[in-house]
Amino acid sequence: MNSRVFAVMLLALGCTDPQPEPTVAEEEGPEPVVVTLWSDQTELFVEFPPLRPGETSRFAVHLTDLKSFEPLREGSVDVRLDYPGGESRRFVADPPSRPGIFGVDVVPPRSGNPSVIVSVRSPGIEDSHSLGPTPVGEDPSGAGGPSAEGGLAGGISFLKEQQWTLDFATEVARPVPIRESLLVPATVEVRSGGMLAVTAPVTGRLLPTPHLPVLGELVKDEQELGAIVPSWAGPPDLVAVRLAVDQSKLALETARRERRRAERLLAAGAVPERRVQDALAREALVSAQLDAEKMQLERYEVSRRDSHDLGSDAAFTVRSHLAGVVTSVLVKDGAHVREGDVLLEVAATDPVHVSGAIPESRSAALRRLAGAEIQLPGSGDLIQVRQLVTAGRLVNPATRTLKATYLADNRDGRLAIGQAVLLRLFTSEPVEAPGVPVTAVVGDGGQSLAYVQTGGESFEERRIVLGGRTGQRVHVTAGLKEGERIVTRGAYLVRLASMSTEVPAHGHVH
Repeated sequence: MNSRVFAVMLLALGCTDPQPEPTVAEEEGPEPVVVTLWSDQTELFVEFPPLRPGETSRFAVHLTDLKSFEPLREGSVDVRLDYPGGESRRFVADPPSRPGIFGVDVVPPRSGNPSVIVSVRSPGIEDSHSLGPTPVGEDPSGAGGPSAEGGLAGGISFLKEQQWTLDFATEVARPVPIRESLLVPATVEVRSGGMLAVTAPVTGRLLPTPHLPVLGELVKDEQELGAIVPSWAGPPDLVAVRLAVDQSKLALETARRERRRAERLLAAGAVPERRVQDALAREALVSAQLDAEKMQLERYEVSRRDSHDLGSDAAFTVRSHLAGVVTSVLVKDGAHVREGDVLLEVAATDPVHVSGAIPESRSAALRRLAGAEIQLPGSGDLIQVRQLVTAGRLVNPATRTLKATYLADNRDGRLAIGQAVLLRLFTSEPVEAPGVPVTAVVGDGGQSLAYVQTGGESFEERRIVLGGRTGQRVHVTAGLKEGERIVTRGAYLVRLASMSTEVPAHGHVH
């Protein structure tokens, strides 16, 4: 079932049971006391009838974990009455009738104004809420004590069972530093000096192994990208190349015989030592010539077969001297290239430039730039910029925009070269004002609404005026006071409840 349809059905039904037990509000008698208190850990929403000495008052204690906004499903709860003078009475809650709801029978021993304290112990939570002095008497209706929360007149009812079932959360509106800003479209570009053209080191044939990287592939610094066999400049056929090798072998054998003969004559004292040294030099020279002829033959064979033997020196390696992404490939494997030809281009991906297009009519903002942040469309992710590179003074005649370029870190690879993003340009220094998450704002025909929690199950609709925005928070310049608790998740569901013509049945089991 669609989640929104489910939410509407739940709001309409008000989470009632088929035959709910009557609540204290439905029984005959005085109006119950209803109190909501918040701590850093929990929200307490409690209902109980006025306290009379010797009579049982049923406390309906609703506890919400403010980290998850889910009901407390386990733990112990107690209510303590602390009378002036040191007398104290403690009453322990029954096991929860359902998650988050604990029933406590409280019997005040005598009249007076004891302080009422509700304590809770649950895994990871140890908390208490003080309701303050609460009158206990025969007719406590006008004796003061905890302020009873207003009813539904002019308010919106959204029950705890609904809050706990749906995606719901609140927070206190507090001053946050927010700046005036301008949101503009932007493009991720290669930083200055971040583009490398990989060129052919020699004229020759580009071998098919190793293969060139493909467009968009990431490469490392000094990574081997390909190999080139230089164009053949020796004899035109294999017979001539092998003949040169054979001639060098024959010359080497002759030189070795001459050297051995000179060594024998030297031993017999028939020739001077210089004769042996000349023979050794001749042998070394011919040996080097043979090695060169063999390398020429190997190079010829590699070129003829159009393959690359990685164990040979016949081919020149093509490497990238920059880590980044391949932005263009201008040749194919097996192509003939000339020395200096551009084979492919590599662009560095960290850091990158992000250039925003500022409308010509908003060009004055360029003189007030005080920072920026990048927003990824569709995800809400934010990336902080490092520094302003340039704020252009040249208007693009086609788009009538000016350019502001920032340097941004991209070590996590979230930005791709050429990617379209949003750039929020801050045009003022931070100021403190009440700020709320953007999820707390509901649009209504061009106006902005927010919902303030006035009690555990009661809410108030506010028309607010929005100011500047930073990341996922926005200034509220009117309609909201610091310290008020607003709905940050589920505001739309509260709006649906406000449009319902029926008051939902309470449905609490006390």
